[in-house]
Amino acid sequence: MKLVIKVTGKFFDSPGDKSVLSNAIKSLVESGNKVALVTGGGQTARWYITLGRSLNLNEASLDLLGIWVARLNAFLMAMSMPDLAYSKVPESLEQFLEYWGHGKVVVVGGFQPGQSTAAVSALVAEAISADYLIMITTVEGVFDSDPKKNPNAKFLPKVTTTELRSILESTQSIRAGTYELLDPMAMKIVERSRIKVIVTSLDKIGKLARILKGEEIASIIEPV
Repeated sequence: MKLVIKVTGKFFDSPGDKSVLSNAIKSLVESGNKVALVTGGGQTARWYITLGRSLNLNEASLDLLGIWVARLNAFLMAMSMPDLAYSKVPESLEQFLEYWGHGKVVVVGGFQPGQSTAAVSALVAEAISADYLIMITTVEGVFDSDPKKNPNAKFLPKVTTTELRSILESTQSIRAGTYELLDPMAMKIVERSRIKVIVTSLDKIGKLARILKGEEIASIIEPV
């Protein structure tokens, strides 16, 4: 299978062993899958964006700050897999496709202002006709409301993009550093190419193979 894995930047926010991600990707590749990885910027990106706002930078400039941090995280993961990953981090979809042609794991940070890493992951999945886009977040899947704010939030094993849009529309933001699970651009890409999306949590990184087999809890977003 062709898989695109998008990992939240929060994965990089705390110190500690990060080999769980590279080991999971190695296992997927050894099982015959082709994998692309997209990394978020996390707290470091938000910190720089906050600094930029204090200096009155515009949104495009703030987006660039976030993109550069996401690319730094991408370089980190690429260097952690020297035998598996392409050594360069692409800065555009055209570069991604060029690197992808070498048959190695390609790790992506961001492409251009106005695109969240969620949108980048959707574009990458669309470009390679991926079998699945796997979104690794801080919660175990999609809920009918924010589980961090509502302890009674209901877990949704399956949800349509239409339903998800309704859930997110009250909190969705397009300002730099504030993107949600799937921003409007990512949602449109998923819908137009009918990309199958799986949402799971950081603590399930080592169980991605089981998730793909339906043996672990995760949410499936169906494009409608």
